[in-house]
Amino acid sequence: MNINYYGDFKKMGLKNILFWIGTGLAILFFGMLAVVSYSEWWTIKVKKHTSGYPWGSINDNPWYYDNPEIYSTVMLTEGIVFTIALAILTTQIIRAKKSRILYSLLLCFGLFILMILNGTIK
Repeated sequence: MNINYYGDFKKMGLKNILFWIGTGLAILFFGMLAVVSYSEWWTIKVKKHTSGYPWGSINDNPWYYDNPEIYSTVMLTEGIVFTIALAILTTQIIRAKKSRILYSLLLCFGLFILMILNGTIK
């Protein structure tokens, strides 16, 4: 995608512009999820700031709130998985293959759904 001047946007077409805007927003969203997961892992595992968390089966928390060790492991795993998915997506964007970009986006959304489902397990 080589955009030299504003006239190139007209050549791209509305569908292409929306595709790249959606892809960019998805990258920001999944990148944010990875950063938040790493941040939670860092706070719990490295800094040992565990006093503000309701550990155990309080308030119908997910299963990984059982103790700080499990929680930090789950957060690190989610961060690594999203980082790998974003690396795959970035590789496909560099290669500029739209079908593979879509498959990579579907992978990211599938992982997001799995993350949500994991959070519903009590």
